[in-house]
Amino acid sequence: MMAQKKTIQQYGEEIKSLHEDLKEYPDSESIQSKLNTRVGSWAKLIDITIFAAQNEQIPWTSEDLGYPVRPMLLKGKSGLQQVGDYQAYYSGPGFAGWVGILAERKGGKGKGCEDLYSTLMGAENCARFYREIDRFRGDPRFSQMVVIAECTLNDFLLYNPPFNGKERNTNHIGANVEARRGKIASLYVRGVPVLFAGTRKNAIELYKGLIRQWLKQNYASILKLDEKPYNDVSYMTTKKARLEAELKAVNNALGVEV
Repeated sequence: MMAQKKTIQQYGEEIKSLHEDLKEYPDSESIQSKLNTRVGSWAKLIDITIFAAQNEQIPWTSEDLGYPVRPMLLKGKSGLQQVGDYQAYYSGPGFAGWVGILAERKGGKGKGCEDLYSTLMGAENCARFYREIDRFRGDPRFSQMVVIAECTLNDFLLYNPPFNGKERNTNHIGANVEARRGKIASLYVRGVPVLFAGTRKNAIELYKGLIRQWLKQNYASILKLDEKPYNDVSYMTTKKARLEAELKAVNNALGVEV
């Protein structure tokens, strides 16, 4: 007889118990191992909705990601300025919120480095992207922004654009390798690493992995296991502002009028 699968609520209760046990016995490898296993199983049962930028070219789809994909609403409807290409929202029994990972996808035809080259090696486009990073920093929903490139670093370094200005690039002219490396480094020091996935499929799997790892690393805050007391005014004021922003964005995304 097959064992009945546990529900997300059951995993949550076990996680809560093991989390408390680990406080009492912080050096216990056995408790930590059990906790890691339960958290991994719990994370797989969380509902995820992806919000994608409406201007995405060849976007990742629901079929690609295995999660429902909705269009990311603009500021006029959501109250929040659009940032990034892919945002993830999680929900489960008694909890919901934004996954702290914000993804900027860079793909394209062929080896998939056209988009990344265009963004970084054109002065105007690069300045625009730096401003987008500034918007990310001001958005309370996200703590980490990443660029996921559907190419390898070597592909990017050797890529020659099809046009040089308005003329076809028959002489294979492009930015020098040092300048390209410098742009990648400029993003890193701004706290936005470029993750070279190599292919579209690898990029999608990498993004899904980032979501899952974020959920696992933040299980305690999601389940409110270390919640501060309600008499902590500063903490509660900050939390209230964050929850109001999240609620407004989600209500607008789902077309719910309050």
